[in-house]
Amino acid sequence: MCNLVSRNYSAIALAAHPSIPGGFHTRMKRIVLYLVVLGLVLYLAKAVAPLIIVGVAGLVLLAWKRPDTVGRLAARPQLARMPARMRATPMRFAGSVAFGAFLLVALMAPMGADAVQPDPTDTPRPIAGGTTTPEPTREPTPEPTERPTPSPTAAPTPTPEPTPVFGKEPTGPTEIGTVVNIVDGDTIDVLIDGVEVRVRLIGMDTPEIHSGVEWLGPEASAALSGLVAGQEVVLEKDVSETDQYGRALRYVWVASDSGWLLVNLELIRLGFASVTTYPPDVKYVDALYLSAQDAAQAAGLGRWGAAPTPMPTPAPTAAPIPPVAPPSNCDPSYPGICIAIGSADLDCGEIQWRRFQVVWDVPNPDPHGFDGDGDGIGCES
Repeated sequence: MCNLVSRNYSAIALAAHPSIPGGFHTRMKRIVLYLVVLGLVLYLAKAVAPLIIVGVAGLVLLAWKRPDTVGRLAARPQLARMPARMRATPMRFAGSVAFGAFLLVALMAPMGADAVQPDPTDTPRPIAGGTTTPEPTREPTPEPTERPTPSPTAAPTPTPEPTPVFGKEPTGPTEIGTVVNIVDGDTIDVLIDGVEVRVRLIGMDTPEIHSGVEWLGPEASAALSGLVAGQEVVLEKDVSETDQYGRALRYVWVASDSGWLLVNLELIRLGFASVTTYPPDVKYVDALYLSAQDAAQAAGLGRWGAAPTPMPTPAPTAAPIPPVAPPSNCDPSYPGICIAIGSADLDCGEIQWRRFQVVWDVPNPDPHGFDGDGDGIGCES
């Protein structure tokens, strides 16, 4: 040990002795400076490695597209120490720079890798006699008990709503109301959300009861009243909202023991209404209305049966002419009244009777001109 210390001290004293040449110190300083600069370059290059790669790629592309620009760069005095062969052409200069940059990046790769250090606890420690100290037995760390993952509860599948059956229930836009008045066999007043609306049943027509009472008009109104009066109804729209009179055009449905009843169709089936269409509101005409009307006609129901024979109105009769026994001096032209023969000329305003008989087949017929039109009745107007 003493000899080793003595040799080291001698070497240090020799290096510091003034008799050692100065050139040796200069070279040592340069070497140290180069190493420091190289370390800094490698450290910085590690941080900007992607930028270096992008830069040299751009330099090669520039040498290809703009060789004169790269040529001026390679001819700069600061690059005079670079071998002339590397600066002979712009592309060779760019390739040399790219090669150096990639080499520098390659040298940095091992520096970035983390050195795997052995765990000192895994290496047995030697003891005297060449034996190893056994490691203390480690107690096993209890593993956490895994909680059972609950199986996801299946979401209940919504029950699909049944599709409405055409002709058996409403299939179009609907609204609910209460019938408050029966206007006639095909028109009702319905209260909808507190507003009274007049509704005309679509696709059918019944006899009138307002502008002249037609045969079966009152019966059709009574039939409609028996179906919907005071009841809650479902009003189904077709295409049009209202008719020319401002009445809402709707199919009227009511709930019954056997399902839904289409009131429009029921009146046709009973023979109180006939099919009357106004396009485009013809939804149920071909499918339901026409066949129901054909069946009612075949059975002679309602308006398709025999109409009662009207009684003839008797013609008005003329007021009877009271028989008066004329005295012998009465003019025979007027047997119903007594006008003296040879009387001065009279007119109807001067006698009491009206509408009396005038006889023409006598001597001196109608001397006073009471029967101007010759129909045998005097003073009739």
